[in-house]
Parts: sequence; structure tokens; C-alpha cells
Amino acid sequence: MKATVQDVAWCAGVSIGTVSNTRTDWRPIVEETRQRILAAMDELDY
Repeated sequence: MKATVQDVAWCAGVSIGTVSNTRTDWRPIVEETRQRILAAMDELDY
């Protein structure tokens, strides 16, 4: 089963909106948070 934005958000401990903002570079994200999200994306093969 393919991972969803919700799965990434849960794994990284952030909101779905924060994952979305990280993906689109629409808003600045704290680097530590950004790294957690990118790690969750890698872990889940997102």
C-alpha cells in the first residue's frame, strides 16, 4: 500500500499542512522539522 501525506505527517509528528508546505516550498519550515519530514518520506517510500 502506498504511503499518504497523512502517513508522512504522523511519522514525522507534524501536521499534513506542514508536510504539504515542505513539499511545495510555499512557506519556510524550520530546518529540523524539514529534515524529519524528509526522513519520514524516505522511510515510507513516499
